[in-house]
Amino acid sequence: MTAMSDLPPFPTDDGTLDLLVMALIPAPDAERTSLDELLTLLSQMGGSDTDAVASVTTMPHPLIPGESVEVDVMRDPTYHPNDVILALIRAVRAERTGGLGE
Repeated sequence: MTAMSDLPPFPTDDGTLDLLVMALIPAPDAERTSLDELLTLLSQMGGSDTDAVASVTTMPHPLIPGESVEVDVMRDPTYHPNDVILALIRAVRAERTGGLGE
């Protein structure tokens, strides 16, 4: 999960909430949701270069003994679904307490 200093807090404005709803409910012919793409876009809008690779690490393949895979370690953070959940919890708590979301 990203720290507050890496990206701005995840937005909970009405427009972002509408986008989340649309991303979480796939179209009838879709095989999956578009949440990952939305989080990447919002991360980019928050100042993250989501394509910047910091390093490439070789590690054993998790399913094929004797094989290895290359894993990209990304330079900049991206929002994680947990960031969304925490932001929504804070927003609900702020609403319930009159502005004290922590």
